[in-house]
Amino acid sequence: MAYTGGLLNLLNGKMGISAPERSVPVMKLIKKHQPKSKEALVQLIKYHHEHNCTCGIKSQGTIEDFGSNLFLAQKEFWGEYKFTLTECVQWEYDLFVVQSMRGGILEKKALRDLAENLPQFLISEAKGYLDENLRVDLLVKKEGKSIAGIQVKPNTFKKMRAEVRAMSKKSNLKWGKPVYYLFYDKNENWINLAEIVRGLSA
Repeated sequence: MAYTGGLLNLLNGKMGISAPERSVPVMKLIKKHQPKSKEALVQLIKYHHEHNCTCGIKSQGTIEDFGSNLFLAQKEFWGEYKFTLTECVQWEYDLFVVQSMRGGILEKKALRDLAENLPQFLISEAKGYLDENLRVDLLVKKEGKSIAGIQVKPNTFKKMRAEVRAMSKKSNLKWGKPVYYLFYDKNENWINLAEIVRGLSA
């Protein structure tokens, strides 16, 4: 199981190691190229660092590079090295590859489950500006009109730094329509699906 919490989570967040502009917009990459395995995603990230892909997405490094950035940031942040380079590379692999692939799969599962429970609406994947800038994963439409958005998040999102959560909410607010957060637990079960279904059906 991926482990992406703890002290390295604090270090990664405070030093901005995995910020999309300093690493890779990984969910955008997954949606564009739809890798079928973790290894395929590792190679995609590497390819988008070494080559200019027609999709326009650019990676600022490989998984190893991101791990190295995390490793080196320890000295500046703590004044010492608490974790080995191997541990730092593994942490970034878990974040970018394991968690991201899981997130992509769960977005598709959310789409299916919501569509099944809300047959009166059209549920689809959010694209472009809505997805990338307004942080909306799924779009809910009724009679051709967008009425709400859904973000699919691990329950651990609730424990993330307040500024991360606030930034996500701020992005949602720019859209001017309600955005519901659908949470899943470590066993990939929905926590509040029934609540969202009730909210949208009201």
